[in-house]
Amino acid sequence: MKILNLLISVVLVALLGATKTYAQKEILIKQIEFDLEVVSDIDYENEYFLTLKLNKGSNYTFTITNNINDRAGDAIVELLDADNLILTNSLGEKYFNKVSFECNKTGFYDVLVRFKDNQLGYCNVDVTLLQ
Repeated sequence: MKILNLLISVVLVALLGATKTYAQKEILIKQIEFDLEVVSDIDYENEYFLTLKLNKGSNYTFTITNNINDRAGDAIVELLDADNLILTNSLGEKYFNKVSFECNKTGFYDVLVRFKDNQLGYCNVDVTLLQ
């Protein structure tokens, strides 16, 4: 009887421990809507720029939604610390609709959004904080 009770206890602990998960909560901190209708000869007119304060030890996710209103164009998102590229969603031929970043220094970071190959486009970029 003691062995059966012990066995049941071990199985319950194993099941309860295995099913216990910790869900991360996503908090939307910024939604960027970028609609490029005309390509300009001046490069900075073809991109969206903003500055965000990010905190050390926090995890951030950038989720890109392209082709809104059937407007082709893949948005390239770049995260910069001063002039240093920290994160991008496009490396060569590889393209990612979602990228994550763990901040290792509290400070102000620049976010640039532009369209690949100088295409026209319409996109949303959701910046979320994971907790």
